[in-house]
Amino acid sequence: MLNIPITLPKEFTHQKITEKVRASRKAREQSKKLLEIAKTGVERAIETDEAAATTWMNHQLEAIGINLSNLT
Repeated sequence: MLNIPITLPKEFTHQKITEKVRASRKAREQSKKLLEIAKTGVERAIETDEAAATTWMNHQLEAIGINLSNLT
């Protein structure tokens, strides 16, 4: 098994793979944050009112660099 030759990717391919893995990890972390904001926002809407929860969620989204007004 140790005598099987393994071809390593070229530097350009290695860099592309590294970029994709980093982007994937960043997207995963952001999705975790978004899920937590959504869960807490729903809890706040139930416990207080929808307007206060929406305001809180918008502030949380802005804090992580997401502006909903740019999405419409």
